Amino acid sequence: MNTNSDVQLHISPALPEYAEALLAFELENREHFEQWIASRGDQFYSKEAVRKSLEQAQWAAHARTELHYLVWLEAEIIGRVTLRGIEREQYFKASLGYRFSARHGGKGYASNAVNKIVEHALTELKLWRIEATIIVNNLPSVGVIRKCGFTQYGHSHASILRNGSWMDALHFEKHAKNFNDGKSS
Repeated sequence: MNTNSDVQLHISPALPEYAEALLAFELENREHFEQWIASRGDQFYSKEAVRKSLEQAQWAAHARTELHYLVWLEAEIIGRVTLRGIEREQYFKASLGYRFSARHGGKGYASNAVNKIVEHALTELKLWRIEATIIVNNLPSVGVIRKCGFTQYGHSHASILRNGSWMDALHFEKHAKNFNDGKSS
């Protein structure tokens, strides 16, 4: 899946053959990511463990419950985007998660990739609602989700335990009826 605004940026499924490139991405950004997500522990940071996580992602994709994507700038992974908890009956929804390289932040890559994946989810996968939950002080991520046309619908207090502290979370949504090139109507 190529993006419109930058032909060097492309999105692929997260496949086991990308374990080495993904490990490099995860190692470079470990400290940056662990500000916002739970630590995976030292055991995750090996090529075999990353390959196993990619194999599990493929199993979830075949089960149609999760879709994991890698975002590339030329031959380097600069981001990951995931649709989890895909429900195709009654709710027609998924939860969106993403993480992008600290080194590549502020250049529009995250919002570009998130928009493409949300577009795919709402048009080709025929989902009705995409949700995202973000720790309240993760301002770069809040900026991305707002730039992508999501609407905040909630604020939960002391709802996520990270690094021994309870943190507030913001809850965002986007519906298929509001999809229009990444902006809410």
